[in-house]
Amino acid sequence: MKTQIIQTKRLLALIAGLGLVVCGTNIASAQLLNGNLDVTYQQEIVPLFFLPKPASWINEGSRTITGPYEDEMSSEPWSGPAPTPVTTDGIGADDWGVFFKPFSGNLTTGDLATGRLYQDVFATPGLNYQLTGWAGAEANYSGLIPLSVTKSEFRLTFFDAGSIQLAGATLDLVAAGLGVANGQPFNYKQFSLSAIAPAGTATVRAEVAMIDAYGNPAGGGQAFVVDDFVLSVPEPTTLTLVGLGLAGLVGFRRRS
Repeated sequence: MKTQIIQTKRLLALIAGLGLVVCGTNIASAQLLNGNLDVTYQQEIVPLFFLPKPASWINEGSRTITGPYEDEMSSEPWSGPAPTPVTTDGIGADDWGVFFKPFSGNLTTGDLATGRLYQDVFATPGLNYQLTGWAGAEANYSGLIPLSVTKSEFRLTFFDAGSIQLAGATLDLVAAGLGVANGQPFNYKQFSLSAIAPAGTATVRAEVAMIDAYGNPAGGGQAFVVDDFVLSVPEPTTLTLVGLGLAGLVGFRRRS
């Protein structure tokens, strides 16, 4: 009887340990800095002209002909309204979002605009990572024009310790309903995608991208906006491990 009690305690400790290990991994490997995009810094766009951009994130802008440029996006207090979460970490307790500028590309000349916003964090092989964020677009955004070459994406990309890309997942936001009217500002909606980190993973990149965008010849509102990103390891990972441990404990008790 005493032996059984000791074995039961050891099993319970093992189950608790599994839960702590997985929960600890969730916290350590899935934390975005400035996920709500409120904290900004001043980026020089052209000499002596600055605009705010989100701190702790990397932004890259390029055009197909003229190459790299800085005015592909900017942080704006008007670009993250409800229904996105109300956060107040910005200057003056403002709630900021990011405004992508498709009209910085030109369809006539073929000088199309691409903007990428991303952040890399440490990751663990075998874990399922989920990226959730909000995105919206005005009706004349080039990504919503039928048969447009413009793409709007959320991405998860895994890299090894040498920064070599291993695998990933992409969510086409237009196919997922970006342009569907819902009565909200910018028709804002929450989107998510997930992917399992392959063997050899050292980091995961959370990214939103506007690819090959251009100014709509029809004019009108053309903004593509995003806000409030969360990168997480969904809790069922933990619950599955704990559940397996509990099943083992039940089996052990029945056998005893």
